[in-house]
Amino acid sequence: MGINHTLLTLAAFMLLSSVIVNFYELTGNAGDAISSGQDGIFLSTMTTSYIEMAQGMAFDNITDTSHVGLANAYSLTSPTCLGPEYGEDSLAAFNDFDDFNGLTLNKEAGTSNRRYRAEFKVFYVDVNDLEREMNSRTFVKRLDMKIYRTFPASQDPVDTLRASFVMGYFHFD
Repeated sequence: MGINHTLLTLAAFMLLSSVIVNFYELTGNAGDAISSGQDGIFLSTMTTSYIEMAQGMAFDNITDTSHVGLANAYSLTSPTCLGPEYGEDSLAAFNDFDDFNGLTLNKEAGTSNRRYRAEFKVFYVDVNDLEREMNSRTFVKRLDMKIYRTFPASQDPVDTLRASFVMGYFHFD
């Protein structure tokens, strides 16, 4: 084998190596895009589940068993006391909308080993401006959620899904 054949073989190996490296880089990028899409789907699913759970609960602890709050907003839970009552230490024990206040939940997505965190905040809002947080009781509360991936860590900023849900207390007999 002459020098020309050796150089040709080396050039062929360099070209093949370059093609293989580029192929695996493209494959890796496609995998990241798929994972990012899966994150978005899972975050949306979690958000929908929590909103549906909150919708099924009473507006306030006092309205869970009676309609006392209907006549007077001051009979509702104080804004400083929003959150789970004594003994309500899990989602299964929650009975009213504001029990979500201050809650942080960590979930793992099946067998993917990806972990997600959901953070909740509940507050009274102005009836005429649902963006305005109130320090007094009203017949409208808002639940804000922030859900994001915590593991595995990523060099790119992790997508965070923020959602809000508003619940009003009205009773029709």
